[in-house]
Parts: sequence; structure tokens; C-alpha cells
Amino acid sequence: MIVFIGISLMIFFLLIGAPVGFALGLSGVIGLYWVGGMDAVSGVMNTVPYRTAASYTLTTIPMFILMAELISESGIVKELFSAAQKWLERLPGGLAIASVFASAGMAALSGSSTASAAALASISIPEMIRHGYKPHVSAGVITVAGTLAIMIPPSIPFVIYGAVTENSIGKLLIAGIIPGLMTASVYALGIIIWSKISPNDMPRSSSRYSWQEKWHSIRDLWAFAILASMILGSMYLGLATPTEAAAVGAFGALVIPLLKRQIALRGIRKAVHKTIEVTTMIFMIIIGAMIFGYFLTMTQAAQGLIGYIGGLHTSRTMVLFLIVVMYLILGCFLDVIAILLITLPLVYPLIISLGYDALWFGVIIVKLIEIALITPPLGMNAYVVSASSKIPLEQVFRGTIVMLSFEAVTLGLLLYFPSISTWLPSMMLTSIK
Repeated sequence: MIVFIGISLMIFFLLIGAPVGFALGLSGVIGLYWVGGMDAVSGVMNTVPYRTAASYTLTTIPMFILMAELISESGIVKELFSAAQKWLERLPGGLAIASVFASAGMAALSGSSTASAAALASISIPEMIRHGYKPHVSAGVITVAGTLAIMIPPSIPFVIYGAVTENSIGKLLIAGIIPGLMTASVYALGIIIWSKISPNDMPRSSSRYSWQEKWHSIRDLWAFAILASMILGSMYLGLATPTEAAAVGAFGALVIPLLKRQIALRGIRKAVHKTIEVTTMIFMIIIGAMIFGYFLTMTQAAQGLIGYIGGLHTSRTMVLFLIVVMYLILGCFLDVIAILLITLPLVYPLIISLGYDALWFGVIIVKLIEIALITPPLGMNAYVVSASSKIPLEQVFRGTIVMLSFEAVTLGLLLYFPSISTWLPSMMLTSIK
């Protein structure tokens, strides 16, 4: 009963427009007072905010955000799209497919989906529309492709999942590589089918590029190759922890564009300012969620949920199905970071008690969050793309609805074949945290 009241208070605060971090923290404080009195409140509030924010593991987050913002301000994203365009434009829906794989490349340098979507929207949408693509197609493709940034490492949701569940963040990040590439491939195949069904939505390009131009575009990607190798290679080979890799990546994202004269002081200042804003928001949510989590711990809500589910004699497949449906519904209304921090203290112990793999479940959670980023009415990526491209929001959502069917395919594959998520981490040379 007390847990229900605490969750109801949190929902009430969210409905009246309170920031997510404050809604979580305030409802947690009220719940703590109810359960343990003022001693419980003071004990938690004296230690949790500082101890949470001072976590060495979580320093990965601002580094990944800074790297993403610096990349967005540089010309590296444009080089990625230009190369993908030259190699893929002649395919059915070629420019849309080029945007998907450019977004996949951007994802390898960015842990922020919104930063990736905003960067690609300003570059690829005008190009697609110039070639006759319908606005809803252009905007829908970029909105959905931007979500690759939270599956392909570096990924902020994987960092938060690992920190909350005490799993190896390094293995989680590596676990996202194959599912991310598979997702991009399914998008590309889906776009080809879409272009065959509605050829007027995506006219076939008449542009032709010589082999010299194509190979020259690959040569221009040396900055991308260096940065991606520094981040992913160092973690896979066990040469650096995720925190160290993030710091090196952020440094490289600053130095390489400076050497190429692709970023000015104004751009650096803007990237740092945006990083501070986003990091502050995320840490406020994390602190609020930790306070709320202590309230749930004191009420033994997780143990009660596990006992209740165990008493129902329901198959673990049905339990997993209900959890997936729950996340899909929450994704329509809540911020993705809030979804992770609110649900994991309850859902993760239940999943582990049912015998599911922690790394695999982390990938499933991130895939569900991908879907949340494009699902109306909240779909944050849709708002970012609409603001960046000036395409009306209803047109953006119209395009994303088609792309959601491709997301359903990848989710089904990941649920049915856990080895897609677990094989690559099992091959890592060194176990890293």
C-alpha cells in the first residue's frame, strides 16, 4: 500500500509538470518519512546526493555528452553523410539508407540520440528533399536513425543500466555493437521495401559518382576512424575502462576538429555549455531516482514483486512479455532516463530471478528505450528533428510510424536470439568494468 502511494505521488508530480528529478526525489522523501520517519530522511539526504554525483563510474556520462556535442559542431558528421551518399545513393531509397548508415557512424562517436538526430537533420534532410523525397519520409528516417546512438556504443543508457544494476559497463557497451548494426541493416532493408511500395515517396537518384570519388570519400573519414578506434578498440581489447575511453574520446573530438580547422572557439563554447545543461539534468534525475530507490528498498517492494509473480505460476515468457509491454507504454509518456531509473530497482531483480541474462536484458531495455524516443506523444527525437528541419511535428510522426514496424522486427530478433547480444562481450580479451 505504501509503495502504491509513493508511486502515485510521483505520477502526480509528473502530471503537474514538476521536473522528473524533483518528482522522483520529493516522492521518495515523503515515502521515506512515512516508512522510517525523520531519521530515515536525514540519513538518506545527508549521503545519497553527494555519493551519487561523486561516482567515478558516472563521469563517463559528461565525457560522452561532450564528445557528442563537439562532433555535432564539427564537420565530421557531414563527411560521414557525404561518403555514405556517394556509395549508397543509387540504391532504391539510397539517400535514406545513406542517412541511416551515416547515423550509425555518428552513433559510434556519440552517446546522445538527440545530438545525433539534430546533427543529421540539418545535413541530410535538405539533401533528401532536394532530390524529391517527401518531407515525412526524410524526417521519419532521421528521427528513427538517430536512436542508433543509444544502442551502438558509446551509449549513456548502457552506462546508467550498468551503474544501477552493477554490471560491467564495458561489456554492456560492447554488447550493443551487433544489435546496433543489425538494426541499421533492418532499417535499410525496410527502406528498400518502402521505396518499392511507394516509389513516389523516395525517387531514385540520377546522380552518378566515379570510383575515384567514392574512394576519395572513404579517405576523408580518417578522423572518424581514429575516434571510433580509440573508443571501441580500447574497450574491446581491455586497454581502457569505459571512463578512460570516454575521456580520450572527448579529447580526440576536440583536438582532431581543431587540427582540421572544422570547429571554432564559439563552437567549443556552445558544446561545453550544452554538455553542462544535459549533464546537470541527467544527474538531477539520477539523484532523485536514488532517493526514490531507497524508499523502494525500505519497503522491500522488489522482493514482494518477485514473491507475487512466483506465486502466480506464470511462465517466465509471459512475465517478460508483460515487462516489454510495460516499457512500451511508459515510453509514450516518460523521459528515457527516468524510465530506467524508476523501473530497474523493481524489474531487474525479477528478471534475474527468472534466469535471464543481465547483458541481454540490458540490450532489450535499450531497444525499448529506442522505441520510446520515437513514440508519440513524447517521442523526443521527433521534436528535435521537427525543430531542426522546420517540418511539422505531425509529418515527422507520420514518417516514424512506418519506421516503427522495422523496430518491431529488430526487437523480435533480439528477444528470440539472445546470442546476438551476448556473443561479442563473451569474446572480449579482458574483463573490464
